[in-house]
Amino acid sequence: MAVKYKWLAAHLEAMIQKNIRKGINQMPTEQALCEKYQLSRQTVRMALKTLEEKGLIEKKQGSGSFITGRSPNSLENTVGILLFNDQDYLYPGVLQDIRNVLSDNGFSAMTFSTGNSVLQERTILQSLQENPPRGLIVEGCKSALPNPNLDLYRKLMKKDCEILFLYNHYPQLSDCLFVKDDNFSGSALLVQHLAAQGHSRIGGIFKIDDMQGSERYQGFMETLRDLNLPMSDNQVCWYDSHDLQKMMNTGDTAFLQRMVQEALSFCTAVVCYNDILAYHLVDVLLQSGYHLPQEMAVTAFDNTYLSNSDILTITTLSHLPHEMGTRAAVTLLNKWKGLPVHSQEVRWNLNQKESTHTT
Repeated sequence: MAVKYKWLAAHLEAMIQKNIRKGINQMPTEQALCEKYQLSRQTVRMALKTLEEKGLIEKKQGSGSFITGRSPNSLENTVGILLFNDQDYLYPGVLQDIRNVLSDNGFSAMTFSTGNSVLQERTILQSLQENPPRGLIVEGCKSALPNPNLDLYRKLMKKDCEILFLYNHYPQLSDCLFVKDDNFSGSALLVQHLAAQGHSRIGGIFKIDDMQGSERYQGFMETLRDLNLPMSDNQVCWYDSHDLQKMMNTGDTAFLQRMVQEALSFCTAVVCYNDILAYHLVDVLLQSGYHLPQEMAVTAFDNTYLSNSDILTITTLSHLPHEMGTRAAVTLLNKWKGLPVHSQEVRWNLNQKESTHTT
């Protein structure tokens, strides 16, 4: 019997990998295994117990045995996380949510900061080639631009490294899952809110080299069009990663000052790409002599602590607490468990605050 149950355990272990690729999550019943392999129930139970001890399956009372998605080699149960920065205002909470979900399911995490640099991204991907992690959760670098690192992602995929993108994705890697914001609807929500407050001259500030910026711009412009509000290139401002980094490192807000003096001089309200931008824009507006919120209603994406300063609380969009990181980790784990998975766009919720009081 000892030889038989070990043989069956090894056979079922190989079957698990095939079932994951086929999208099959549940193991056959004990009775089905007995009949298929002409073995006693005790032998089958010992084989299943072996798989359970290895962490490959878990039993659910009254339901049967289910694939966990873990590898029998614990060193292989590692997920790499590539984000712009693991310290900035948005990331620590998201990272912790990902780590918590992975840990609860027997996986560990390695974190890498790309700085939104394709060169740094390439260096990280090259370092992972020899011993690829089981999977990667990736925030793509400058995702609105062609990416030169697709070759390294494809090499990792050929080595069975599962890749899931967070917040954006590279369209050329169409086989990869993503969990991102519903940016189009987010901008629509902000524009509709400002219009309901009586604003008809609404400006927008968007980031030009990230996918989120172009999607938020599209939602912004199409909603202005649908509401028959002024829709001009002159009321839209663009900035890039270099402008942002310079502002964060040196406090240089020259690009925001130009926007206030030129494009936004026409407007009574503005939709900002995120809270960082809105936070610094409020300071520039006040220095330029604006009375807020009476002369300029400010809105933004993200709803972090930066939107709740003592100077002015900013109307923002947010997701449910822990939503993005948890969804990303759960989606990746479900893929390994053989469960149905799909890419997701997460809806935004409006948080009305001081900065958009009725004019």
